[in-house]
Amino acid sequence: MWEVWEWNGQYIKGNLLKGYKTKDSAVKYAKKTIEYEKIVKSETKGEFYLEDDAGIPVGLIINNKERKK
Repeated sequence: MWEVWEWNGQYIKGNLLKGYKTKDSAVKYAKKTIEYEKIVKSETKGEFYLEDDAGIPVGLIINNKERKK
């Protein structure tokens, strides 16, 4: 399951917004709710950071199934 997380002022993985079965659905939802410039793949498998124009992470998209392997 893909989860969309939003920065809550203290943690990047602060507020769980929603969960989806596909990455495309999660990205579409993130575009509507979080203001970001680019998606950056993390070194950790199944994680993608949503960064603003200054390169500061403002959200996170995670695939829980890949992370548990």
